[in-house]
Amino acid sequence: MSRQLPPLTALRAFEAAARLGGVSKAADELHVTHAAISHQIRALEDWFGLSLFDRAGRQIRLTEAGAKLLSPISAAFDNIVGAVNLVCEDANQKVLTVSAAPSVAYKLLVPRLSSFAAMEPDVEVHLHHSVELANFVSDGVDVAVRFGRGNWPGTVSKRIMEGFVQPFASPSLLQNAGYALADLPLTPEQIAALPLHHEDSTEFWRAWFEKAGAPGLRFRSGAVFHDAASILNVAVAGQGAVLARPALAASELLSGLLVALSDVRIDEDAGYYLVYPHSKLSDPLIQAFEAWVIAAIAEPGGGASYSDKALAP
Repeated sequence: MSRQLPPLTALRAFEAAARLGGVSKAADELHVTHAAISHQIRALEDWFGLSLFDRAGRQIRLTEAGAKLLSPISAAFDNIVGAVNLVCEDANQKVLTVSAAPSVAYKLLVPRLSSFAAMEPDVEVHLHHSVELANFVSDGVDVAVRFGRGNWPGTVSKRIMEGFVQPFASPSLLQNAGYALADLPLTPEQIAALPLHHEDSTEFWRAWFEKAGAPGLRFRSGAVFHDAASILNVAVAGQGAVLARPALAASELLSGLLVALSDVRIDEDAGYYLVYPHSKLSDPLIQAFEAWVIAAIAEPGGGASYSDKALAP
């Protein structure tokens, strides 16, 4: 069914005059002349073929027909304003798509994202979980957090955190093995007697024992995992000791779910990088996210120590 509507400009003039109680007030609100409002109201009355106002000098009063028209017309304009505001909000909403490996996303980014939201309330962050480097073209990714050496072609790579691993285990594993927290740090021989789980391969443990001054030491080989978050869950469950990066184990260390078995660590020439295409080097949203990441995540130097306050019995 077709809609028979009077001119919207005339309806707007009528609604403002009726709501404000005067033609002059309506003219001020709509930023037009007194004569323009009067002309629009008379055009609307001609369209209906009846009077909408009783006029007595400068005073106007709604007729019965005008009173019937005012309430629904005012409600309709309020709805229009609400719809326009919603669309404007959508237009102003900025979306930042961040790619990260699941372990990095859940261990480093998710616990801290509320502070970025407070800093950039108009930005909606979309987390894209992937172990592959984003191509920043077909995947819609704006910025990525990756572990590596920072040599990804065509990108800007900002190192935000060192990469190193050291041995961790749960207090329950130590207790079952006959150790107390007061016995920390353990010797390489004591650690080798524990069930040792691995991320990717056993070579990390071989390298660690060599760094600890016990090359060639035989150890109890456990399961191999290919996800940093999974191997931390295994350690928290007391199933074995693991080599992990303190950056990913921060919450478990602070809560005492994990403890560092030794301060000996394997330093790597790799680290965590913020990566994005050269084309977005001057993008203010990328720059804001970069500044936030550096402040919220980067922890220069350091590492977990068996003597840290969080690890005290």
